[in-house]
Amino acid sequence: MKTYTRRTFAVLAAGIVVAGALTGCGSGSGDGDGKVTLTFANADPAATWAKVIEGFEAKNPDITVKQLNVPYAQFTSTINQRLSQGGGGGIDLFAVDTGVAVDFYNRGFLADLSDMRADATAAAVSPDMVEQNVIDGKLVAIEAWTTSQFLYYNKDLLDKAGVEAPPSDPTQPWTWEQLAAAAEKVKAANAAQYAFLFDQWDTYYQLQPLGVSAGGGNGIDGDQVSFSNPGWQRALSWYHDLFEKGLSPRGITNDKNGALFQEGKAAFLVSGPWGLTQAVAGKLNFGIAPEPYFAGGKPATSTDSWSVGISAKTDNLEAAKKFLRYMTIDPTGNAESAEVAAITPTNRHAYERYAAKATAAGGDAAKNFGTIMEYQLQNNAIHRPSVVGYSVFEPGANKMFADIRNGTDPKKAAEQADSSIEDQLKRLK
Repeated sequence: MKTYTRRTFAVLAAGIVVAGALTGCGSGSGDGDGKVTLTFANADPAATWAKVIEGFEAKNPDITVKQLNVPYAQFTSTINQRLSQGGGGGIDLFAVDTGVAVDFYNRGFLADLSDMRADATAAAVSPDMVEQNVIDGKLVAIEAWTTSQFLYYNKDLLDKAGVEAPPSDPTQPWTWEQLAAAAEKVKAANAAQYAFLFDQWDTYYQLQPLGVSAGGGNGIDGDQVSFSNPGWQRALSWYHDLFEKGLSPRGITNDKNGALFQEGKAAFLVSGPWGLTQAVAGKLNFGIAPEPYFAGGKPATSTDSWSVGISAKTDNLEAAKKFLRYMTIDPTGNAESAEVAAITPTNRHAYERYAAKATAAGGDAAKNFGTIMEYQLQNNAIHRPSVVGYSVFEPGANKMFADIRNGTDPKKAAEQADSSIEDQLKRLK
C-alpha cells in the first residue's frame, strides 16, 4: 500500500490495533497430513485481511493463511531482508507497492504469475490494472485494490460565493485553471475558511497527475529525473501559486484535510473515494465531479493500491496461487479483501457492488460516483512509474513539493530535486 492507502485506512478504520509482530511469525510450510500453512506479509492491521483469509480457509480447509503484519515504514526493508535469506525468510505471499515491483523483481523475489494473466485481465475493471505489473513480459503481481480521485465541493459555500458547481459528467472535467479561478472567487467572497484543499499535500501520488496532464510525464525516465521540464514547471507553478495567493493553506497536515472538508470549512477538496464517506458523515450539501486537468493537456487521475505477489522462493506455489486467485480474481474474495479497509476492489463484479453501495450511501449527491470512477479507471488512470530506485525517487519528489508549498521557487526546487535524486539513483547502482 502507499501513502494514500495509509490515509484511507486511518480515516475509515481508525482504532484497529496492529497485530502480528515480526517475532513469533512462522514460515509457510506443509505438514505430514497434506495441509499447508502460508505466510502472507503485508503492511496493514491484521483485521484488514482477516475477512478474505477466513473466506478462503472456509473453501480450502487444507490451507491455513497466517499474516506477517509489518509497519508500513519498515515494510520494504523487511521484505528485502527476509526474502534475501535462504528459503525466503518463510514468506509465501507479500504485498507489493506500485513502483517497487521492479526492484523486487530484479532481486529475484517475485514468482512468475503469467499463467494467471488472462484470467486476471478478464476479471479486472480495466486491463491496465494487470498490465502495470508485467515486467519483462511476465506478470509478477496482481492488484487487489484500486482507487481514483474526485473533486468534491460544498454546494452551500459555492452558492455563497456565487460560483457555479462543476459538472459531474466524467467526460467534461473542469480544468485546474477553472478550479483555481473558482477558488479565487470563494476567497474573495470570504465564503469559506479554506477555498481549496488537496487530501494529501506534497505527495507524488496526489500530484503526479498535475505533471502528466501538463505534458511533463512522470518526472522520471529510467534514471533521468526531469521535474525541470516545461510541463512540470507549469504544474509546479500552479501548485506554488495556490499557497502564494492564499487559496490553499500552509501549515495544515494531511491528516486534517478531509476533516476540514467534513466540518464544512472548505469549498473544494480533491480526494479519493474515502472523501465520500467524509462528506456523508459531515451531513454536507455536497457534490462530486471528476478530477480536473490542465487546459490543452490530457486528463490524468491517480490510481493504484496494494498488489500482491508470490515469493519466488516459496515451497507452496500452488497453494499460494489459490489464495492469490481468491483475493484478486474471484469476485467474492476480492470484495472480502477490500471490505474492511473500505477501499475499491479491482474485480469488475466486486467493483459494481462496491460502487452501488457507495452511491446509495451518498444519495443524490453521489449518483455519478461509480460512473465517474469507472470512467477514470478505464480512461484517465495513471500508474506511478515502475522504475529502479523508486523508493529514492518518491521521497525526493515529496520533498520538492513541500519546499514549493513553503515558498521555494518552482524552478529552483525542481533543479535541486533533479540533481539530488539522480545522485541517489547513481549510488544505488
